[in-house]
Amino acid sequence: MKLGLVIGKLVSSRKEGNLDGKRILVVRYLNDEMKDTKKTVACVDTVNAGEGEVVLLCSSSSARLTDTTKNVAVDNSIIGIVDSISIGKEYLYKK
Repeated sequence: MKLGLVIGKLVSSRKEGNLDGKRILVVRYLNDEMKDTKKTVACVDTVNAGEGEVVLLCSSSSARLTDTTKNVAVDNSIIGIVDSISIGKEYLYKK
């Protein structure tokens, strides 16, 4: 799993049949220090995330294990909205 920041949405007038009705967001990967990596990815949103939110991502075959993405041609899924990340008593991120 990876962390990312939702930076936008992808609109497509035509999609493969099993992608119809699926919301696709553009996510920028974050590194271990919550810094922007400058790498972006398109992800199917399974949790109704919004722009500016830090999210938890799954990729590869794991991206197809949610109820929303089962048997769907996806390689990246948003599977969680992050509220906070802490190491010991120190917060790395807090919503």
